[in-house]
Amino acid sequence: MTNELAYLSACDLVDGYRKSTFSPAEALEACLGQIDALDGTLNAMAHVARDSARAEAEASSARWASCNSMGPLDGVPVAVKDLIPVARMPLRYGSLASDDGPVGEDAPSVTHLRNSGAVIVGKTCTAEHGWNGVCENAQTGLTRNPWNTEKTPGGSSGGSGVAVATGMAALALGGDEGGSIRIPSSFCGITGLKPTWGRVPLHQPANCGTWSHVGPMARRVADLALGLNVLGKPDPRDWESLPDDGTNYLSHLSGEVKGLRVALSPGLGFVDLEPEVEAAVRASADVFRDLGAQVTEATPDLADPIEPYYVLVRLAARAIVDSVPASRRPQLNQRMLMDAADADRHSAMDVKRAEMEQRRIGAVMAQFFTRFDILLTATTAVPAFETGITDPSGGERADLPWEGTLYTTNFTRQPGLSVPCGQTAEGLPIGLHVVGARYRDALVLRAAHAFETAVPAIGLPPLA
Repeated sequence: MTNELAYLSACDLVDGYRKSTFSPAEALEACLGQIDALDGTLNAMAHVARDSARAEAEASSARWASCNSMGPLDGVPVAVKDLIPVARMPLRYGSLASDDGPVGEDAPSVTHLRNSGAVIVGKTCTAEHGWNGVCENAQTGLTRNPWNTEKTPGGSSGGSGVAVATGMAALALGGDEGGSIRIPSSFCGITGLKPTWGRVPLHQPANCGTWSHVGPMARRVADLALGLNVLGKPDPRDWESLPDDGTNYLSHLSGEVKGLRVALSPGLGFVDLEPEVEAAVRASADVFRDLGAQVTEATPDLADPIEPYYVLVRLAARAIVDSVPASRRPQLNQRMLMDAADADRHSAMDVKRAEMEQRRIGAVMAQFFTRFDILLTATTAVPAFETGITDPSGGERADLPWEGTLYTTNFTRQPGLSVPCGQTAEGLPIGLHVVGARYRDALVLRAAHAFETAVPAIGLPPLA
């Protein structure tokens, strides 16, 4: 029963608590057992909070026993990416240049989790300061993919992806500034949502400005909806967080997709996909047709936004580097230091033009979504590739062209969700990227849930 508990969805866990079939304490021990069994190989967890998690799980068990649950996630084991502050736990950013002492305050997203009674299992490994599409750094080392340990789980929220895929947690928090929730979701065969910008409040003034997101990662779309019900509330510490519009994302999942206007653009017009990936995405569009959606092959009229995007990304790198004491900066990864140095060569007008281009691209996408409800693309151009590299084409490109469908929607602040849509001949997961207009998170979740329900599940990874 213990291993089965580790792989129950968050929704099923809460249902089991309600029926007294099992307790939050038992569910936590199942997750801790998975950590003990697998993390020595996979390296998903940067910090395991056994004592505090057990105390939280026991308190939750007592609440459920007295029919007095705190909220929708009461007793659900949740892991948090180590870029997000959790009180009384270290915040290392995956960096040797960080302090190892506990922080004093929760991020707004973690506050929401605690107010719902979630059990915080610990912190998950990340690329250093989120500055890579894979998950490795000098502080915690290399994180491995449970579908093939010679492959990367993707990043930067790679530890969260692995933790969810292997039952170390039922839900996890990730961050996404250029694909960092959706890449590991695709590579690890789980679901992950980058909500509309501002829907989930951020933990600090975001170095990456209006394309920095926090969102849930889970094994099922319904769990993303349950998570967003909790996370998608404002917090005064993030004065740009969106007001609560009262949406119950879980209840919206039951709607049909019949009649939805769906645009299919596998590579968004500028991303070259591996054949197996493109075939899986096109087959996914056929599923939507079978469900009654009106599917049209159509691409927004925009080019790869990598140039203006990287102008602003380099400024974020400079802000991160400058936040580290000068004596520790040599310990930062070279890619971030190079990007920060490149930022110094940009003029004020370079930045202004990049911001203007971001607005233009956002307007193009907004107009595109007056004609369509949903856009389908590949999550990534490639499946999981070998550890130790960042560019599967064999170079060391900074612009990561294999994730071009993702950073575009960061730039435009839209919700994007990765859901498994098949596997390669090698058995590696492939992700379908479901995109909606800003503020249409409920519609994105509904479309992804309908698709997930209509196709066979890919199952658990071999190392699970």
